[in-house]
Amino acid sequence: MEVETRESFIYHKAFLEHREQVIQRDRLAPPRVLPVHKSLPSIGSHKPLLYSMEELADMTDNFNEKNLIGETLFSKLYRGTIRHGWLPFEDWVVTVKIWDYTLPTSCYLNANEITNEEVMFLTQPSAKQHPNVVNLLGYSNRRFLEAVVYDLNPLDTVHNLATTGSLTWLQRIKVALGFARALEFLHDPKKPYLVRNINAAHIILDQDCNPKIFDFSTMSGGILGKLTRLKEQLLTVGYDDPEDFPLGGPEEGGFEVTYHDVFSYGVVLLGLITKRIVDKEDTLKTLVYRWAWKHYRPNRYLVHESLVEDPGFYASDGIMITELAMRCIQIELDKRPSMKDVVKRLEGSQAVQLYGNVVGM
Repeated sequence: MEVETRESFIYHKAFLEHREQVIQRDRLAPPRVLPVHKSLPSIGSHKPLLYSMEELADMTDNFNEKNLIGETLFSKLYRGTIRHGWLPFEDWVVTVKIWDYTLPTSCYLNANEITNEEVMFLTQPSAKQHPNVVNLLGYSNRRFLEAVVYDLNPLDTVHNLATTGSLTWLQRIKVALGFARALEFLHDPKKPYLVRNINAAHIILDQDCNPKIFDFSTMSGGILGKLTRLKEQLLTVGYDDPEDFPLGGPEEGGFEVTYHDVFSYGVVLLGLITKRIVDKEDTLKTLVYRWAWKHYRPNRYLVHESLVEDPGFYASDGIMITELAMRCIQIELDKRPSMKDVVKRLEGSQAVQLYGNVVGM
């Protein structure tokens, strides 16, 4: 009988050598016994778990391509499963993000520092309680083994879904509103964060189409402190504000610095309603904001024709949301709305007012 075998994990030599050393140490260490709880979300209220590469490989079938969801600037994102036997209930689906040293951008930042920053942010009570911020289950911060595990059964990223027929008009409104709420939370005037790494590929949906922000690699402000020179140099091509902004982050540049995130949000919003995305293989020809600047006309919507016939679509909403997106990508900062304003406008749409149970009101 033919026995299915798992292909060996392929990475560069230094990674493989270090991985083997870590796995040997893990095998010699006493086994970790997970606490018994009724459901996995309750584990999220405890200290995040530390995972070995062996455990991460087991979750993802050795990082099998069939489980690959997509890429961020620095990482690969996988569907994973915590097998029955690890926990006191059935298999649990999770999302695994692992730093990818083969990506050209990965050399710009220290993976260990970025992982520790993410863990520090996601373990803040306010972040843990927000429905549109991923829930951290565990992580690995060993050199060449940097990864995080989210308590999230993923549907897919906005980047992968935006151009397809998989999302209805109301689901797209739900994504736009939920992500706007996440940014409104992060832009809290008392202690604002500048995300700067906003990208349709960095927004993931759960099985109910609730959007979750999950990549914080270039975020600054709040408990993370100033925007560093290295983070400043990294660009999310096609989503980055073409205008320059002061180095130092929200606490030095002022609250208006967060309006650069508003530009990126506008590009995501346009992508949702027009079924367009920025293709990194042909960026110049697929810049969504340049296309919108060219084709926008006052009192007209840019909504894709296939969405106009969807239940819950109203022409007045199409015009309002198009105008809102265009305000977000205005060149002049003072003409852009705050994320608080964006949330208010979306909540006032007919779709949200009439289908609040569908779009997450």
